[in-house]
Amino acid sequence: MLLLNYPLWMCGNGQEMDLDENPNITSLSYPQWQDSVIHVIGDHNYAPYEFLNENGQPDGFTINIIKAVASVLKLNIEIELKPWGEVRKSVDQGDFDVVSGMYKTAEREKKVDFTIPHFISSYSLFVRKGTKISIDEDFNNKVVLVQEGDLGHDYMKEKHPRVRLITFTDFGDLFVALSEGLGDCALHSRLQGLRFLKNSNIDNVKDSGKAVIQQKYCIGVPEGRTELLAILNEGLSIIKINGTYDRIYQEWFGVYESEIVSWKSVAKYVLWIILPLIFLVIVFVIWSYTLKKQVRKSTLDLQYELQRRQAVQKELEQFQRQLEEQNQQLVQRNERIVNMNEELKTAKLLAEKNDNLKTAFLANMSHEIRTPMNSIIGFCELLEIEAEEPTVQKYTGIISNSAQRLMRLLDDIIDISKIESGVIGFSISQVSLKSIVSELYDQYYLAATTKGFDLVVQADPKCEALLLNTDLNRLMQVLNNLLNNAFKHTDVGLVVLGCSKQDNYLKFWVSDTGRGIPEEDLPHVFERFYQAGNHQAGGTGLGLSIARRIVEYLGGELGVESIENEGSVFWFTHPLNLNSDRN
Repeated sequence: MLLLNYPLWMCGNGQEMDLDENPNITSLSYPQWQDSVIHVIGDHNYAPYEFLNENGQPDGFTINIIKAVASVLKLNIEIELKPWGEVRKSVDQGDFDVVSGMYKTAEREKKVDFTIPHFISSYSLFVRKGTKISIDEDFNNKVVLVQEGDLGHDYMKEKHPRVRLITFTDFGDLFVALSEGLGDCALHSRLQGLRFLKNSNIDNVKDSGKAVIQQKYCIGVPEGRTELLAILNEGLSIIKINGTYDRIYQEWFGVYESEIVSWKSVAKYVLWIILPLIFLVIVFVIWSYTLKKQVRKSTLDLQYELQRRQAVQKELEQFQRQLEEQNQQLVQRNERIVNMNEELKTAKLLAEKNDNLKTAFLANMSHEIRTPMNSIIGFCELLEIEAEEPTVQKYTGIISNSAQRLMRLLDDIIDISKIESGVIGFSISQVSLKSIVSELYDQYYLAATTKGFDLVVQADPKCEALLLNTDLNRLMQVLNNLLNNAFKHTDVGLVVLGCSKQDNYLKFWVSDTGRGIPEEDLPHVFERFYQAGNHQAGGTGLGLSIARRIVEYLGGELGVESIENEGSVFWFTHPLNLNSDRN
């Protein structure tokens, strides 16, 4: 692995080449990327494109291309070369920023976005000398050698799915194996294959002579990384314009391409040169005769070009004036934006002041309303006890129930207001889960017996001795809300209070055999003031909304499952490792 941040890039022969020949196109930078390191991955043994050299450093044609792009755009890159199978795994998992070199195919475009191509590679069939094989024949009876995960591997699996394939991690191994008699042929990049055969002194393997595949070789980024893709495309365009790309290409391929031309091709090219020379002699005579005419025509063309450039100069001057006017408009617009920002700051301060007044008002009103309401409830209970007439007892009971409902409504309104204002508080302490479940069972058992259904507790044995960090009052508020709803809508059967321990959280649930919730109402049950269409038990429609917000503040999730006329299950989760400093 090598961290690079080059103002210059290195050629394959180790010489530095200056990229500042044209400062107008080589001084670009992207400040938002300068503090980030771009992770570049590639094949560790795919010469001459990318490989680890004798010093263990990343080298090759595509590596120099990446370095040149990083240099002109002032990007920080980190290059890691590894086996191609691992590179493909990283690509499938999206665990990379840039792939230095990859063939562009429809299948790979599902996971990778590609830059403009910087090389067109031809793939050929390689066979042992004395063996003839056609690219159009049926490969079902052949054994083909390919590099694992390479373009040739993908091609054979798609076009000849029944062919017998032998894969190799490094492409050089397949040529050695073919030379030693393994398989019938090998499919690989023609240029790489010829280069490897020459450098390895393998003389019994040859190229079949026809291209099976011609594919674009590009730089790849994860799908959706459009900004990074645009930056790399811009860098590639720059190094092609300023000549850097041509120098890199010549360094790695120019000399070699001239060396691999066959003698037969040389003779053919020599013949092609001699014949045009003869033709040129004839043309020269004609050209001499028409030279004066051409000079006259060129003079006219120059005059026309001069006139055209003068017209372009006028257009540029006009365009410059338009730019100055637009700049002036931008300055005025910026001034308006500054004024708007000041107004927004003032409005924000006013909103915060109003929010503080709202909080203070809620606290004061809560105290002022609760005091007389508690007195009403208390005296109603005394009247109900001391009254002798049934009618008076009935009326005082109605007053007491109505006052308690009004208190619950007040509590709900204050809670929802605190949640909206972000001032709802939590007091985290360690409580016994067993005591919570026992207290709820004792509290609701008599009411269940009175209504004529059963109250059942289903607690995981793992919860028996569990101590939970939570806000006891808020947790009990959620459980009481769910149990009250279940009791409201259940006439027969049973209500179940359940608790189980998962990997890193607790799951509570309350199920009933009541009226259930219509399917069209399920998406809305946690909305404020919403009441399901078939529910006639009253209520404000705030309880479930408050319960959901409390559960989310505690780091959990609240949900419901219900079938109309069969019952409902309300469940929520609570983290086991709730921090004691949660507000």
